[in-house]
Amino acid sequence: MPRPRKKVTVPPQRPAEITRFDEANSARLGLICVQERIPSDYTRWDHEWTVEDRTARLTCISPSEYGGVPHGLDGDFATTLNLILEQGSPDSGEVNTTAYQLLSKSGFPDSGQYYQALQESLDRLKGATYAASESWRDKRYDRWTTVKFNIIEQIDADTAGGLAFGSGTLLRIRLARPVVQSLRAQYVKPLDMTFVQSLNRSLTRSLYRILDARRYDPVHLSAPVTVLHIPLQQWARECKLLETMPARIKRNLDGAHQELIDRGYLRSVTYEGTRLSTAIVYEFGDVQVNPPAPEPSLQVIADSPLVEALCREGVVLPVARKLVHQYGELHVTTRLEAFQSLLSSGYSPKKRSALLVDVIKDEDGKYTAVVQGLPALTGKLETQTPVGERASRTRKAAGVQSTELDELTERMNSEFSALPRDEQAARALTQVRMFVGRELREHHLRGLMAAMLSGEADPLEVQREVIRAASELRLPEFAQRLRETHEPGNG
Repeated sequence: MPRPRKKVTVPPQRPAEITRFDEANSARLGLICVQERIPSDYTRWDHEWTVEDRTARLTCISPSEYGGVPHGLDGDFATTLNLILEQGSPDSGEVNTTAYQLLSKSGFPDSGQYYQALQESLDRLKGATYAASESWRDKRYDRWTTVKFNIIEQIDADTAGGLAFGSGTLLRIRLARPVVQSLRAQYVKPLDMTFVQSLNRSLTRSLYRILDARRYDPVHLSAPVTVLHIPLQQWARECKLLETMPARIKRNLDGAHQELIDRGYLRSVTYEGTRLSTAIVYEFGDVQVNPPAPEPSLQVIADSPLVEALCREGVVLPVARKLVHQYGELHVTTRLEAFQSLLSSGYSPKKRSALLVDVIKDEDGKYTAVVQGLPALTGKLETQTPVGERASRTRKAAGVQSTELDELTERMNSEFSALPRDEQAARALTQVRMFVGRELREHHLRGLMAAMLSGEADPLEVQREVIRAASELRLPEFAQRLRETHEPGNG
């Protein structure tokens, strides 16, 4: 393992200011073991979990002659290849570069030991085979899929007659088709590459990449959360660590945690529970090493589930706080519901967060019909329709009589009830996650989903209750009731 060069210390950027992106599936799934060194017989890992109440699985098998599964610096080079491809996104998935350029873009010096490390890494990335079952997000069709691939499908290297890589080595590398399709479909997440390259250890860089990806909702890739709570052994599996005992997991990650805390990316790392039930809790510094204290008038709002809901739709935290502070929770909740009605009607904005802010701030009646409960009418809107014409239509729709509103509401409820039971439950659970997801554990949500699928709970009523609780500022009570109802052992 080559020694890292001395890094230049830089603070992490605000998420909204990051202009470079990484392919979100690869980052979220953690294809690269975070450990810097592994035994050569560590040639396989398997990880299973639940996604939308289905079992998902990720497997990696890699020949021992390449040094086991991808690990350490392999993550740096794989990320750089994705970034190069993301800038041009050719359909072929081919990256044409040189060994020198690849080292330089990855943040490593022009030296023999790093050329050797690059060559070994590319061999591992080509030799390792991944199988992602019901765990690869296909943004083109908005669904989870199953794919099998090698991160690198082909390597053509012109080493000028020699066997070893050098500064003049020409490389043509073709990346996995699923990765290329994700990049072309813009299924990407922000990546602060300058900050990544400033971190001293490959373990810290690898942990940062998977931790930062884990902060984003895998479907909408909306604003990152500020606190992450994960069972410790599950986290070890996601990081592809060999060790499974809590004390050893902590020991393996302590150095990386401390560097990320010192650099301001993390505010704290704490552990809850005992022995095998231990959970790890990450609190993110998020914006800068010494963030200023929030304004007193916004302190309570900053912890509001409504602010979190806005952030999950892509609104940056300061703007979300300001909107709730300026317009009040009832107004923002109503407008958030109107925004969701627009989306569910089939309307596809260029930027979700910009539309949401516009709906909240609207004082000219552009969205009056939607706010008054007319999502069936907004379903006629098309993305190609000029803004002025859409505004005109919604103003005309605002004149619909209350009896017609009642009929439309009833029709919408009937259409919802006509959906398959699992689709009703999925839609209701999405509403619950958006409003009170932070206040619930996964087992509470799984319990609610099971109750809706079995008929013990009515999805339509669940959806009505969470919206009613939001509009009446009773979300904490609603969340408490869900926790009590769906705590294992109750009922």
